[in-house]
Amino acid sequence: MLKLIRVWVTTFALPLVACAGSLQISGPYPNRLSEVDIVRIKALVSKEPGIDHRLKKIDAVRPDKVRIKTGGRTAVDSATYNDFNVYKRAGRWVIDTVSIEISVETIPQPNNGQILIR
Repeated sequence: MLKLIRVWVTTFALPLVACAGSLQISGPYPNRLSEVDIVRIKALVSKEPGIDHRLKKIDAVRPDKVRIKTGGRTAVDSATYNDFNVYKRAGRWVIDTVSIEISVETIPQPNNGQILIR
């Protein structure tokens, strides 16, 4: 069964990780996250209700803790982000739902000054 999972991950999931061009992996321990860990974290985030599922950043704070940033542009002039912690407990990644923070950023628009009418 474990061999079947490894075959599935390398065949289907790893190419998806490679295609996630805007995903940043940083922090003091980025080399401690395996490709399987990244795939599992992405799957976990995609199933969590109430948060944006567009994964932007994984910050490896410790070998068993990552800080996640999801979200992006939600309107012409704003972006909404979710920041939260994910912990590895007994070999499984779990979201600390209490740590979920939501932030809204205004995106400055060019030419938002006064309109000159002649």
